[in-house]
Amino acid sequence: MDEQETMKVRVGAVRHDPGEDTFSPLVDIYEAEDGTTVLSAEIPGATADSLDIRVDKGVLSISANAHRDSCGTDYTRTYSGFVRGQYFRTFAISDEIDRDNIQASLADGVLALRLPRAAAAKTRKIEITEE
Repeated sequence: MDEQETMKVRVGAVRHDPGEDTFSPLVDIYEAEDGTTVLSAEIPGATADSLDIRVDKGVLSISANAHRDSCGTDYTRTYSGFVRGQYFRTFAISDEIDRDNIQASLADGVLALRLPRAAAAKTRKIEITEE
């Protein structure tokens, strides 16, 4: 099994229909040198208070209500390409993820989740004794 297939085993997308006013954030998923899976989601306009991240029965859910008001209150908007509304995306996570130690940070509209491997899932060397 190659590295990409291993990643899919631990973090796989769960199908969902986000709805008309709900957006599915773009994500990158990669493995850090220490074996931690890192999931980065692009959620412009989100704040830490507007984000809701949960793990329930092997499903990691990310939702946020993001609003960007770029022109202030003194202007009438004639066009906007900014996304406003609800973001939602779910991922299946395997038992190899240590669910109690998932960490989240938000910077410049990018949510970073660090999903460490459970101790039982880490590769370990088996010592051989000679008799």
